Amino acid sequence: MGIDGQMFVGGTTGEVFKTILKVAVTTPFFFIGFDVIPQAAEEINVPLKKIGKIMILSIVLAVAFYGLIIFGVGYVMSAPEIAASMEGSGLVTADAMAKAFNSSIMSKVLIVGGMCGIITSWNSFLIGGSRAMYSMAESYMIPRTFAKLHPKHKTPVNALYLIGALSALAPLAGRKMLVWIVDAGNFGCCLAYCMVSLSFIILRKTQPDMKRPYKVKHYLPVGIMAVLMSCAMVTMYIIPGSGSTLAWQEWAMAGGWALLGGIFFVICKIKYKEKFASHVDVIIDDEIVEEEVAKDREEEVKAAISLVMSEEDDDRFDAPMAFNYFLPVNIVFGSGKVRKVGELTRPYGKKALIVTGRSSAKKSGLYDKVNDSLKAAGIETALFDKVQQNPLTTTAAEGAAYAKENGCDVVVAIGGGSIMDCAKAIAFLALNEGDVSDYIFGKKASDKALPLILIPTTCGTGSEGNGFAVLTNPENGDKKSLRCNAIVAKVSIVDPECMMTMPKHVLASVGFDALCHCMEAYTSRIAQPFTDALSLYAIELIAENLVDVYKGRSNKAGWEKITLASTIGGMVINTAGVTLAHGMEHPASGLKDIVHGKGLAALTPAVIEASYIGNHFKFAKLARIFGGLTAEDLAPKIRTLLKNLDLSCTLTDLGIEEKDIPWMAENCMKVSAASIANNPVVFSQEEIAAIYKKAM
Repeated sequence: MGIDGQMFVGGTTGEVFKTILKVAVTTPFFFIGFDVIPQAAEEINVPLKKIGKIMILSIVLAVAFYGLIIFGVGYVMSAPEIAASMEGSGLVTADAMAKAFNSSIMSKVLIVGGMCGIITSWNSFLIGGSRAMYSMAESYMIPRTFAKLHPKHKTPVNALYLIGALSALAPLAGRKMLVWIVDAGNFGCCLAYCMVSLSFIILRKTQPDMKRPYKVKHYLPVGIMAVLMSCAMVTMYIIPGSGSTLAWQEWAMAGGWALLGGIFFVICKIKYKEKFASHVDVIIDDEIVEEEVAKDREEEVKAAISLVMSEEDDDRFDAPMAFNYFLPVNIVFGSGKVRKVGELTRPYGKKALIVTGRSSAKKSGLYDKVNDSLKAAGIETALFDKVQQNPLTTTAAEGAAYAKENGCDVVVAIGGGSIMDCAKAIAFLALNEGDVSDYIFGKKASDKALPLILIPTTCGTGSEGNGFAVLTNPENGDKKSLRCNAIVAKVSIVDPECMMTMPKHVLASVGFDALCHCMEAYTSRIAQPFTDALSLYAIELIAENLVDVYKGRSNKAGWEKITLASTIGGMVINTAGVTLAHGMEHPASGLKDIVHGKGLAALTPAVIEASYIGNHFKFAKLARIFGGLTAEDLAPKIRTLLKNLDLSCTLTDLGIEEKDIPWMAENCMKVSAASIANNPVVFSQEEIAAIYKKAM
């Protein structure tokens, strides 16, 4: 039997070498799918330590699979049959399948399977390409639009659209174009592998302590071998006359891609400045648990526990206690309690001004339920429904004028924090003359207000449990609280059933706001034993229930616990106040009218990182509630919570620009002096500006 027509047969050794190179340069294409595994590491629900092992195993299994196919074809068909198949259909494996089962149908089955395999290979481009673009966008190396995540699935939606469109359109370009794309892509892959291998060696040398879930043993020989092999592959595409050199069309593709990278480099470097090429760590969900814990990790845990214990200042428990705790509010808590609003309101007035928003209370039927209950108790009603998010001082003034005009002697509020705060200001202004801003900034004082009945419909602000009313002045953007005992509600009807119609995104925002109230009251410089005890209790309720309630995994009892925690949050800040996160958020939402909870989500981790040194003990105690050990663990744990609530965001995402920072820092010093003073670490205006910048 001759060997004419075989792959490695040629007239000269040079021709044989060229043939080998032609085969070799196609092989990188077959490895492209494997590098998707580390690119998708953030979304793989296995311990990160195992991903490296999975990648190696996948390569071994692929080699074994193709080896078995080659063996099977060689076993079923003779050399002449293989040669004839190659000359004929070119589908040797399909022909072998037909012969093995003595049926042409099995050949078609294999062809269909192969086509399905080709189509599914697009997944590697979709997953790998989109995640690579997302990571680059997160590091400010390409336009930030490619960092946008789908609101529900949390996938890089814009990157997926682009890669998906390119993958779908590529086959339409024809066979010749696809060959050019594959060859140019192979060159790019080999060059990328070479860069990765070099980075591997450099980082292991310069940053030996970097967190590495999978650590390669004997990194230097492995790295050098990887560099040499990838460099050799790159060289094959460049050497003229080798038989594997790229065609001019392929060089044009590779060069155009490199030019595009250069353009993005210049534009993004200019636009994003120091943020360009910033490192982004993968956040690991708490649900992913390492199966093996090394001995050195055990020692780290023991050391951390010792550190936490040493952070406790025994002297603070021996110091003389002196404090006031005053909160004259009748909190009526429980499912179905809203039906008693008429009888609970009757002692305080004969005509009620019902304050609410434009639609939600009406759509849910709660407004009609309250209105009917009041009328059944012999109380007349008037409706003021002009309150919106981040209530304005002008809206409060309009509502007070309406209350006077209609002879209202009691105010009933139905809604979230904005509505309750505005209702408080309306009740105050109905009995006090002048601009409410004068009372907010202490130019005037009064202890008079109409009686207030509050019915919260969101479990977040806790306004039903304190004497604060946060208002925004539309003329100058000042967002600050009116504070006095006169606007503490006579009765707050906290009915968990009124909360259960909240949209998910609202629940996430207000739930995190409630958590911030409790954490800030606990770490406040003016905290006291009552507020500490209540805050910790509420924080545990939120930590144990909020994510489950948000994801629909909880029952009515979960809603009750979150609602209770929210009310407690309002009670504790009435005494202990809030700290810097709230103080910095007010200028941001006053400037851009952003959702309060989202503003807190963007700022709180950065504020915690800057503040925990002021009270290691308390911040460590909070960290342990969320699964951490020391004070340093709290900010990462809060970021994980925000991720689980689909609430992860930056100030940039909320429309804040770097040019806004000086005004916000200055305004923070003006409107949030008390919050700044309450913070465990008191910062200057320049330091507050730096925290704003970190949260961008």
